Amino acid sequence: MKINDDDRVLSTGLPYSASGALVSASTRPFVPRLPSTWPVIGPDPDPFFVDILEHLFLDGMLAELTNVCNDILTNNPTGLQGRGHVVGVSMMSILDSVSQFASDGQRQCIRIPEYIERYFPPEYNAIRQDVSDLYRNGLIHEWFMRKVAFLPGNEPLMVQKNGSPVLGLLTFRDALRGSIQRFLEDLRADGAKRKIAAARYRLLQQDIRD
Repeated sequence: MKINDDDRVLSTGLPYSASGALVSASTRPFVPRLPSTWPVIGPDPDPFFVDILEHLFLDGMLAELTNVCNDILTNNPTGLQGRGHVVGVSMMSILDSVSQFASDGQRQCIRIPEYIERYFPPEYNAIRQDVSDLYRNGLIHEWFMRKVAFLPGNEPLMVQKNGSPVLGLLTFRDALRGSIQRFLEDLRADGAKRKIAAARYRLLQQDIRD
């Protein structure tokens, strides 16, 4: 069963939200970013729950990221050059968020490498800890990346002489998208993993205010 546009309900009196939860009453399409508007799920989530996550991850997170990248590539002659940190921060935030749906409460330094090993292309396995420790932590906590780097396009994964990786921004974006698709397929087939994802989903909904 797929989520149809007519079935999506957004409890906000405003037409759109750039980010954050709006909780005034109305009936509008289900907007992925607002936990206060997500459908309520039962104690034993069925595959329909995965349809909800697919909408949140692919139509919400990744669609917005792709829109930003496309706008940059269309309107700036240097493309992502000089804008890569902003895109990189967004991708690391998405990776962090999605990995929490795959994790039974593990710390970020454990859950992100485990998620990468399980769902990313095999070549990322060797750098899974670097993605967590150097890319994610560096970008989100400090803005700066130590040892590692991004390139502004579809460059393949490279490893420098000192052993530190270099990632193409768009290549990593595509790997991230593929990982989410594989994760969703895993959830459709595995009820125990759906329960772990559902626990994270419910936690994000706990602060809903009527």
